[in-house]
Amino acid sequence: MLIKSNNKKEVESVLATLKIGKTYSIKEIVDTIKQITNFKTGTTDAFKMLSGMYEGFTLSLDELYVDMTYQRRIRLAKIINKLVALGGFDKDVAGSIDVAFRPCENKTYVWDGLRRCLMVGLCGGDRIVAALYHHPSVYMTDDCRIAEARFFKVRNADSERMSFEEVFKSKVAYNDDRSTAQLNLLKKMNLDVEGLNPAGVQLGGLKSFDVVYGKIDDDKLIEASKIYRHAWSGQPQVLGYGLIGLATVLAEPKFEENYIYEDARDMLRTYALNNTPKTITNPRINSKPFHSIAYNIATKVLNDKNGLAQALLDDEQIDMLQSF
Repeated sequence: MLIKSNNKKEVESVLATLKIGKTYSIKEIVDTIKQITNFKTGTTDAFKMLSGMYEGFTLSLDELYVDMTYQRRIRLAKIINKLVALGGFDKDVAGSIDVAFRPCENKTYVWDGLRRCLMVGLCGGDRIVAALYHHPSVYMTDDCRIAEARFFKVRNADSERMSFEEVFKSKVAYNDDRSTAQLNLLKKMNLDVEGLNPAGVQLGGLKSFDVVYGKIDDDKLIEASKIYRHAWSGQPQVLGYGLIGLATVLAEPKFEENYIYEDARDMLRTYALNNTPKTITNPRINSKPFHSIAYNIATKVLNDKNGLAQALLDDEQIDMLQSF
């Protein structure tokens, strides 16, 4: 058991926060879910195997494991909702899962099809059809993990079924150079994405960071994160657009000519006492989102009279922004 509890919310929380770098047996996950007793009325009616037959090689759920280093978070509600919508698990339409045998551990890992495994287990099944891959015998655990993460990314990310953050997580798992470097910077910014830096504050909107990565100096991004988190210290998430808008302000030469970081930090903190982060991210021009947000910060927070706002947007763009 991952947790001894029959409460749905408690189990959901544990499943959504399984640790990166750890492996879990499918059986212990299924057994944890099966403890729940407070499902909505009628929900468990869908926990059944429908008619159908497996064709091909099958494996017992009891001998399968999952490595959360590259997998998406387990969102129990989505799994249950799918079973309810389908009325159960149908072997004829489920397809096969993909697994990889790690000789170094003598264990078989599900690299694609985790949710189908959990559905089968919830519905009382004990086996599932699978396509088996054998890692080379010389591979150690890290080598196997990197290979599986690459398989997972190609199968899922390239078909656009994963969020940008989930793709990033899988790339980090197989040591993609750019993603690994980005994660190192995010750690310096004390920000977390998909549990890769648990001690950091969650970054909402990794795509914004990715767009400017390499275009805005790292020290500006680090300073922007520090100022943002100081201002809205009670917020559980850092808005990607707001963060990059702030970094855009700090990177503008007019800022360094007329302001110092400490003053900007204190002014944003004062502003944040009565305003949410969204007040700086709106309005904005779609074609110039970060400069629009930077302009909002220059005018709303810094009360700029030194030419910073005008350096961020031209007159036509300022007129457009003020017309919203």
